[in-house]
Amino acid sequence: MKRTFMNFSQYVSMAAVVLLGLALLPVPAAQALTCSVTPENIPITLTYHGAQLSITGQSASSDDLIVTITSEPADTALKYKEKVGGVVWMKKGTIEFKDTPHIYMLYSTDELSRILSVEERNQNLLGYEALRAHTRIEDSGGNPADAKWFDEYLKFKKEEKVYDIQEGRVVRQHGVKGNTYQVDVAWPYQAPPGVYTIEVIAARDGKVVDRSSTNFEVKSVGITKFLSKMAFDQAGLYGIMAVVIALFAGLAVGAIFKKGGGSH
Repeated sequence: MKRTFMNFSQYVSMAAVVLLGLALLPVPAAQALTCSVTPENIPITLTYHGAQLSITGQSASSDDLIVTITSEPADTALKYKEKVGGVVWMKKGTIEFKDTPHIYMLYSTDELSRILSVEERNQNLLGYEALRAHTRIEDSGGNPADAKWFDEYLKFKKEEKVYDIQEGRVVRQHGVKGNTYQVDVAWPYQAPPGVYTIEVIAARDGKVVDRSSTNFEVKSVGITKFLSKMAFDQAGLYGIMAVVIALFAGLAVGAIFKKGGGSH
């Protein structure tokens, strides 16, 4: 009996040691969400026609990802036309879109509707419908305007290539370096100079669980910067210079064609 009791005590002691050892073992943490972009600076030169961005980072393997590129919210005014007398189109007024980003690009690992609930998308301004619900639309008198104008605004932004949503574009990779993601973006030359924000949102079970962000800058350099500064600071001189350049260009083209015509 005594021997049995001693064996039982030993078993309990050994079990306690094993449990203590397991408790002291480090628990692998979920991979932290990171975000980086290449290049971080995009120079606007005389030959500038957009750029290629590569957005990369790490994330937990089980999470869906949503990558957005946005500018600071601002007010945008657009003029609209209407037919007068059913014949002639004329400018009739201005519609203002309040607190909307000039740039809005979104890329994801899956369809937004499968990643997040409507409430989560609206709360985090993810998707065109979330933007629609967020945007205040007013006429030139400051009165609320018809919500239909948002469709025209969206059409205009898409044509400028500064609004874009591509679901399922984010590529995931799982390997020895961890769980990584990447999305390549054709940055439009129509986007003005400024600082832009890239945000990566991790979602799980229909909820936002983590986020990470970084910035990149688009700026004029060299002669482009000089001309841009002149256009704002010395508009009159800039206009005269533009006219003179146009005249010389016209004379040069005329001389070339005249020379070509005389050779027949």
